[in-house]
Amino acid sequence: MRVSKVETYVIGGSWRNWVIVRILTDDGLEGVGEATLEGKADSVRAAVGELARYITGKDPFQIERHFQEMYRRAFYAGGEVLNSAISGVETAMWDLKGKALGVPVYEMLGGRTRDRVKLYANGWYRQGMEPVEFAAAARDTIALGFKGLKFNPWGGRQGIDFYRIENSIFNAGVESVAAIREAVGPDVDLFIDCNGIFQTSGNAVRAANAVEEFNIGFFEEPVPHENLDAMAYVRSKINIPVATGERLFTPFAFTQLLERGGADIVQPDMSHCGGMLSALKISAIADSHYAAFTPHNPNGEISHAAAVQMAACVPNFFALEHFPPEPWRFDVCSTSMPVNDGWLEIPSEPGLGVKFNPEEAKKHPYEPVDLYNLHRPEMALKIPKFIDRIR
Repeated sequence: MRVSKVETYVIGGSWRNWVIVRILTDDGLEGVGEATLEGKADSVRAAVGELARYITGKDPFQIERHFQEMYRRAFYAGGEVLNSAISGVETAMWDLKGKALGVPVYEMLGGRTRDRVKLYANGWYRQGMEPVEFAAAARDTIALGFKGLKFNPWGGRQGIDFYRIENSIFNAGVESVAAIREAVGPDVDLFIDCNGIFQTSGNAVRAANAVEEFNIGFFEEPVPHENLDAMAYVRSKINIPVATGERLFTPFAFTQLLERGGADIVQPDMSHCGGMLSALKISAIADSHYAAFTPHNPNGEISHAAAVQMAACVPNFFALEHFPPEPWRFDVCSTSMPVNDGWLEIPSEPGLGVKFNPEEAKKHPYEPVDLYNLHRPEMALKIPKFIDRIR
């Protein structure tokens, strides 16, 4: 078997575009992966084209060998664009191999360690930033079956300054956390995602201490990702577990993070971290530091399916993020992953368990989407709302 062609599809989404990699072979098999990179779809598409010249004509079963060639032998290794492109190609090879052998990807990575995965919701709170609006949205989301909620109580407010948080904004965020906890009761998981908005470590510590009383499951990206020592400093000063990693791209970066004591929960993105084997290595590094593994999961259906495969086989898996779905996503990428009472059942279909429809993908043409306003109120208008099911 040899790779005969590598195709890239950029699919227009409401607030980010999906970048899908499709690998075809000379005997008619195919595999799909996802290389979505927020706001940089054209850059990743070009990088996949560079990798396609190498992978075409090769045996797609030699996945680790090809990863080393694409990542290490290129000399200029790492970075979000190259790693996202590699993620798409590498994941597509796993999908293809699983389909060829008739087994799910997780069977090739050690087999199941669990039969279902706990889901928590993100992107649910964009209806408004007042405490009463947060509380109402929280109740509606929990009614859909979710057992956990993640949110940023500060990041979407008018006038926010990432270096200097006004008391009015700071206090409104704390009051919103209190309102959500009161609305959903003591048993629902609450996770706070700071999105790196606190660009001084002192403000991050101050914010965590202010919400500690509300039983927060983790405090995500309290400071930006560039300074691992600062992340470790914040973790040493607060009593809430620290989660981070969506903007870290290699096992090497996660090793340095954990050696510094910078995280309790690691969050590599399956579209950015280099693919399935890189994610598996990151999970093992985390496990050796007694840290949990919870992928960042806001992208398309193929990246979501890859995260589920990791959830099946990784022993230190924690929970899985779930964003409001594009209404057409099952037309483009059909899957079979039932959700019962907030828990997703591990699928048994070969490969990733995704059937990609290129013709449906073409019905959603690419339009450039930037994420420069990710933490601004206007971004709220672009994110879809949850529908009456969370499958």
